Amino acid sequence: MDDPDDALPIPLRPGQRFRRHAVTLSAGATLPFVDEEWRGALVVVEQGAVDLCCSRGARRRFTTGAVLFLDGLGLVALNNPGTGELRLVALSRRQ
Repeated sequence: MDDPDDALPIPLRPGQRFRRHAVTLSAGATLPFVDEEWRGALVVVEQGAVDLCCSRGARRRFTTGAVLFLDGLGLVALNNPGTGELRLVALSRRQ
């Protein structure tokens, strides 16, 4: 029998060795980037768009379906530039 998780980019039940973490930002909201919270995580933009804001002032936008790895990018914030909710889902190894 097929597992419903097989159709998802990040499984709902990733197993004991992994952690699934979801973040929702309302329209126009900004979340300060804390490297430790995202270290080693595979991140999927599940809904909306995210602007990755870098320490040098540059921004890069990614939309629904994008798969990201945020380590080593010099980020200072994640911003929702849209008019609807942004939902990011991350999968990382448990420490």
